[in-house]
Amino acid sequence: MSLNKFPELSKFFTTYFSEADAEQDLESTKSFLSTASTNEQQKVLLQAKELINESHSIVEDLGMQANRWFGDAEEAQAWVKTIIGFMDNNQSSDSVIVKDSNGATLADGDAVTVIKDLKVKGGTSDLKRGTLVKKIRLIGDPENIECNVNGSTLVLKTCFLKKA
Repeated sequence: MSLNKFPELSKFFTTYFSEADAEQDLESTKSFLSTASTNEQQKVLLQAKELINESHSIVEDLGMQANRWFGDAEEAQAWVKTIIGFMDNNQSSDSVIVKDSNGATLADGDAVTVIKDLKVKGGTSDLKRGTLVKKIRLIGDPENIECNVNGSTLVLKTCFLKKA
């Protein structure tokens, strides 16, 4: 089996586990979590979980990519599960702070005002400047929020919004 079908995971292993120091694995993972975007983190986590569910032996390829040496497939899977567990715990404890164009912190249920005319992709009408959007939802991305406008669910960039 090759890790080629997991490109983000492969990049994560080769970038953050370049030294063969197993004691630094969690620190390397913490470094990744502090520098990578939420989207990158999610991709790596999903690919790691998919890798664990693979029935093929991952020992040799994983060992080469992550610069680790495993005795058998169970040992390799246990190592990946440790990394996944650390990432899951770290992501759930880190709350994403979402700010509007003026730097005001946004929360679920807040109301915002659109500060610039926005074209809606796939929509028949645009959002006009000054439109009040109520009951926004945070989606774990500091640059985007989700909301309902005229019965349609939209994702809006926070740089075009101000807290009402």
